[in-house]
Amino acid sequence: MNLYKVLIVSLFLSSFAHSDIRSEFPSYSYVLTEFDIDENFIDNPEFKHFIQVNKREYRRRFIKAVRRGGLIIPTIKEMMYQRDISPIFLYISMVESEFNPKATSRTGAGGLWQFTLNTAQKEFHLQINSSVDERYNPIRATDSAIKYLYKINRNLRAWYLTTMAYNCGEGCVNRAIARAGTRDLGILISSNNNYIKAETKKYIKKILLMAMIGENYLFKNDDRLGEMMYQINRDSITPVRVRAGESLANLASILHMDSYYLEKINAHLKRGRVPFKRGYMVNIPTSKVPLFYRTYAKNIIPRNYFYSKNSYINF
Repeated sequence: MNLYKVLIVSLFLSSFAHSDIRSEFPSYSYVLTEFDIDENFIDNPEFKHFIQVNKREYRRRFIKAVRRGGLIIPTIKEMMYQRDISPIFLYISMVESEFNPKATSRTGAGGLWQFTLNTAQKEFHLQINSSVDERYNPIRATDSAIKYLYKINRNLRAWYLTTMAYNCGEGCVNRAIARAGTRDLGILISSNNNYIKAETKKYIKKILLMAMIGENYLFKNDDRLGEMMYQINRDSITPVRVRAGESLANLASILHMDSYYLEKINAHLKRGRVPFKRGYMVNIPTSKVPLFYRTYAKNIIPRNYFYSKNSYINF
């Protein structure tokens, strides 16, 4: 009889734990679906444990990253919408860099999407020289990351596998699938096997949890993060052409803005100014574009110049 009662209580508590996670993160179904994961993965014991252990710390990191991501987050979202890829994948950038355009790693990777020199130059043809390093350009780097994600996904055919490959490489994921004999996420990331490295197991769980935290505001009216997310989506980044050798300090003065924020979204300009040999596209807040054209651009843009947003054209 006592054993029967213990079993009943155990089942009740287990059911409560399931419903508690589902109610705490009502975004879970949307997030998992966007990553091509069955929504029942929310009941995976190891993932549930990861959520319970890390949710407070990751919420703190999320808030810190979002505060840093002003202008950057809405720009990434807009670019992803334009290229028909789910904006949910911006959480890869959040985990990689916490939306710090100047982020660097011990291995030499840099920028919002943490590209290595070799990948940036050979895979994406990003410009890296004594004047610029386009790994740190939010728009150029995001454009390259989107192309890279599409390329990986064409081969792996599942966004959760693509996300894991972003961390450890496409070959690493293919070998893990071959060893496991399955594409099942629960099996691939289980601590009971070594099909894929521990860092990648944690990586996919970290991104899923960050996405669940971040997307909760769409499903919970009382989520405090909602106001922050709506506030941050009000402005974004637009590239505009400036004259050769122009300094960010001078441009910030013309636009009546703190040079710190202009330098933040132009971290690819190594000395705070564009190359001297030609005109160059500089990122400015979209809200400042009308002022830019009234006070600056009319003096340098030729009549036959055609402007295309998010296009970087050398002159």
